[in-house]
Amino acid sequence: MHALFTVVGRSDIGVAGCTAAVLPPTDFETQYRNGNLSFRIPLQTFGLGLIEAIQDQTILNNSASTASLRAALGIGGIPNRSGNDGTITRFGWKAQNKSLAIFAGEAYNVEMGVTNDVFPTARDETPACNQGINEPNDITRTDLSDVRNQAFNNPLHILPDWLEFAIFMRQLAPPQPAPFSPSAARGQQLFGTGVNNPGIGCFLCHTPVMMTGPRHETEALQNLEAHLYSDLLIHHMGSGLADNVTQGLAGGDMFRSTPLWGIGQRLFFLHDGRTNDLLAAITAHASLDAHDDPDGRGPGSNHFGEDYPLSEATAVIRKFNALSAADKQAILDFLRSL
Repeated sequence: MHALFTVVGRSDIGVAGCTAAVLPPTDFETQYRNGNLSFRIPLQTFGLGLIEAIQDQTILNNSASTASLRAALGIGGIPNRSGNDGTITRFGWKAQNKSLAIFAGEAYNVEMGVTNDVFPTARDETPACNQGINEPNDITRTDLSDVRNQAFNNPLHILPDWLEFAIFMRQLAPPQPAPFSPSAARGQQLFGTGVNNPGIGCFLCHTPVMMTGPRHETEALQNLEAHLYSDLLIHHMGSGLADNVTQGLAGGDMFRSTPLWGIGQRLFFLHDGRTNDLLAAITAHASLDAHDDPDGRGPGSNHFGEDYPLSEATAVIRKFNALSAADKQAILDFLRSL
């Protein structure tokens, strides 16, 4: 990860030697030519408390229940796991974060440059700019006085901002679907609702419902149906979607099945926001065939210069492409209703 920009020449902290010469911005043109540039858009934050409350065994049982159907379509899917305790991680484009606390701490640090309790080390320690400061920007305070308005016994400042943001995300309700039109109801059946109605197989990765655990500190999050439309597993998505970034067990072509709840309210789709056309986002899930490869790169290569296996969604997208125009529209109407 590289910073999008650097801040130099700040007069408020008296860092006269912190100039662009000692802290240059990233040369994105060169990085792109070197095949080392990938874009990301933020993920939605609604309903994440429900996702956090889903037990690991529920995720594994869901995967096992559809194993034969997935195998017939070339769909794998594995959980990303914590390198510390081996439990299933589930937040982020590659399911790289275990909890909302770590998810929030990472966002503060990586996306905004704000160091904190879980990411305490500055991303750049250039002496002329860092001035030897090793104190995180946003941390749980234990000050005895209120000189900085952050005394431990000041109820407004007991929790740091990043942790309050994690709590905020945990309490956000999931998006509510719109009433289904007859076309959307037809699309739901084509999408697939379960093993007894597999449709064309979309549900095999975008699981419609999972239950949260039976006990939770917040009663509102326990023993509830989470209509997330995700199996929370990571899948090979082919060279066309690959970002060449490895996080945990997720390789450069692997992504978590993005929860689809609320997709009808989104403007841009896929991890890099490359399109605002939902149909284009669907078809991008499949690996290219040799006959429809406009760039002549072949089905297994991309601008990163890497070769990746076919997307696990390829067979399902071929089924989608074989649908009538009315049935394709029905699936779009269903998704737009979520």
